[in-house]
Amino acid sequence: MRRHRMRSAGSFVPSKGWFVACARTFVVVVLAAAAFGCATVRPEQRAILADPVMQFPADERDERARAQVLEYREGARGGSAIRGGGCGCN
Repeated sequence: MRRHRMRSAGSFVPSKGWFVACARTFVVVVLAAAAFGCATVRPEQRAILADPVMQFPADERDERARAQVLEYREGARGGSAIRGGGCGCN
């Protein structure tokens, strides 16, 4: 005699096929988001994206050293916006 697990009227036990369908749907949604997230950048927009303001600093210590060199070079604090003359040595 087989024993069956008793379920209450309101419980739902999903089958293996349900999980496979959800996994497939998830993969399709992720691939669609990746495909539609790609765009071609026009040449006049590339200059805006290449601006140093648009880049995240890789290492804070390197950024501080770079800022110190630029401050010395410009002769003023916060001189990183405009490049000018000077040897750049410390």
